[in-house]
Amino acid sequence: MDNPYRTKTVVMGNGEPVKKRRHHHVWQEYLRAWAQPDGKILCKMHGKIIPTGTSQVAVESFFYKIPRLTEADVALIRFLVIDVNAVHPRTRKAHEDFLALVTAPTAYEGESEEVDDLIHTFRCNALEDYHAGIEGAFLPLLKRALEKDLSFYADEQSCISLFLFLASQHMRTKGIRVKTIDRVRTGNGLDISRVWIVMSHMLAFNIGMGRFLARKKIRLVLVENATDLEFIAGDQPLINLHGDGETSPDTLSWYYPISPRLALLLPEVGEEPVISTATLTSEQVRKLNLHMAAASHRQVFAHSRFTLDALSAPIR
Repeated sequence: MDNPYRTKTVVMGNGEPVKKRRHHHVWQEYLRAWAQPDGKILCKMHGKIIPTGTSQVAVESFFYKIPRLTEADVALIRFLVIDVNAVHPRTRKAHEDFLALVTAPTAYEGESEEVDDLIHTFRCNALEDYHAGIEGAFLPLLKRALEKDLSFYADEQSCISLFLFLASQHMRTKGIRVKTIDRVRTGNGLDISRVWIVMSHMLAFNIGMGRFLARKKIRLVLVENATDLEFIAGDQPLINLHGDGETSPDTLSWYYPISPRLALLLPEVGEEPVISTATLTSEQVRKLNLHMAAASHRQVFAHSRFTLDALSAPIR
């Protein structure tokens, strides 16, 4: 898998770089599949359902801003990610290159106000741009999947884009950040709140690499939903069907709805998919939607109000 850590710079008309303030942790292009003709999606949050634009959900100011990492921060990152959990020799160099990238500006701080402003812009933009690059590489695959074409799974480069996107989307969200920081603090007495923004990308690379290397033993399945209920999405849009929301599971069975009527499944190595197009029922869809809602941090999204209302109906 190639090193994914690339950044780009957006400039204003006067040549000055733009500080990106609004950072989305769920891809807007992905959410558009749930949009109504007016471009709005239905968002359920705090028990209320409101129509809103994709730019207004799963977003937070400077969510991916890189902090000024200290030597202790870097040592903690190396201990938790590089030295312990690297799944392939190439990940070590990729992670070390990434650390060098995010820490290099520190050496130039204080030289001038102009330099400090450029460093601030870099810290605001670098990881947001990183995600944009991963999304751009995945976009052609998403379009093909929406056309019910999964033939790209036979292509190695396409699989790199697929697994890196899915792992990154899973690890980049507000919900994963909050839960992981809390679990590590409670279970190990470590505070990773300062370093999680960097660690999350490195862990996603490790996860994506592991899935990529095992890809020939993992089935990619497209499930078509012809029931009276639609698939919903959430601000944790990729979920592990083996997870219970409380503990970290040892296996992965990824479920990723890509529209109200289509979903991708990537079960654990050697595992058969838990659902299929031929046998899918409304109750199975509702249970998948309940799982999605339970995994979400604050927001779930749908195309129809009927589907969101069904989340509160008694289970048959």
